[in-house]
Amino acid sequence: MTNLIKTDGNSVVHVLLEVDLYKQGDYVVSYCPSLELSSFGLTEKEAKEGFEGALHSFIEDTHHKGTLERVLLDLGWSLRKLPKVKYQPPIHKVRTQARIASLIRTFNEKVAIPVN
Repeated sequence: MTNLIKTDGNSVVHVLLEVDLYKQGDYVVSYCPSLELSSFGLTEKEAKEGFEGALHSFIEDTHHKGTLERVLLDLGWSLRKLPKVKYQPPIHKVRTQARIASLIRTFNEKVAIPVN
């Protein structure tokens, strides 16, 4: 699934992010390459919940500071403003053999982000 951020004209940005779950020792790590954001837990559920919390903090912090667009562009996202605003994430980096070996599965996380 492709990561996608776009506006719907109602001052909200809808986000569909691809998140990988990895087994590392006793922990499950959730990692979103497009945002370089991660969390962990003892179970997949805890790792997903931790990621949701980290994502919420990321959105809240960048929205409050007015830096969401700059942060996304710094992470390699591209921005098209016409005819509609649309962000395109960078192409995923190649996974190392160690990451492939520890990959449990990938899931999509959908959130709505307020925009100024």
